[in-house]
Amino acid sequence: MSHLKIEQLKVNYGGIQALKGVDLEVREGEIITLVGANGAGKSTLMNTLMGLVRPARGHIYLDGEEITGLDTKKIVQKGMVLSPEGRQVFPEFSVKDNLMMGAYLRKEKDAAKELDTVLQMFPILKERFSQTAGTLSGGEQQMLAVGRAMMADPKILLLDEPSLGLAPLVIKEIFQMIQRIRNMGVTVLLVEQNARMSLKISDRAYVLETGLIVASDTAERILNSEEIQKAYLGGL
Repeated sequence: MSHLKIEQLKVNYGGIQALKGVDLEVREGEIITLVGANGAGKSTLMNTLMGLVRPARGHIYLDGEEITGLDTKKIVQKGMVLSPEGRQVFPEFSVKDNLMMGAYLRKEKDAAKELDTVLQMFPILKERFSQTAGTLSGGEQQMLAVGRAMMADPKILLLDEPSLGLAPLVIKEIFQMIQRIRNMGVTVLLVEQNARMSLKISDRAYVLETGLIVASDTAERILNSEEIQKAYLGGL
């Protein structure tokens, strides 16, 4: 059964159709990459999945249950969490407080257990535990943003541009982190500008172009397709 299924999803911004009937499926345990140029509608899709944008038409199913139109809080409670583009940490708050915000819907005992897991996953956050988030490097802030999302104990994690603006060595760490998250049993839907690296760690991929899915296949075939590389991935 599909973990996440999207059927004919349409989203309008004023007179503009941002999504024109998107069909997409994510199975349990997969890493799925969604690639496409800026303005293709990738972030719109992620925000719609999380209830931050209301669709004009279509359906979203999580584990067979329709969640179309639910508010964000209910979607998080059902096990889907977004780590947004641009990290969006709270710079004046400590690393600890930022992390605990991700657990605001959880019982104290469960949050404490999840905190231990997150700090084991990101030892640097344990070192920086009492520092304010604004003093962290870009890579550390990205790990904090993902760690905060993991505090909600998601079944499926949506990652929107996790490597954006980071140095090459840090980007490598971010992709290793994504693989570790999948190995923990969390399904991942990834929007990522670094197409080559994201496809290398993914099971399958979808190509989004101006609000439409124009290709879908195994990540390996998408990566090795000359036609798709030239048309949609800038030649990689």
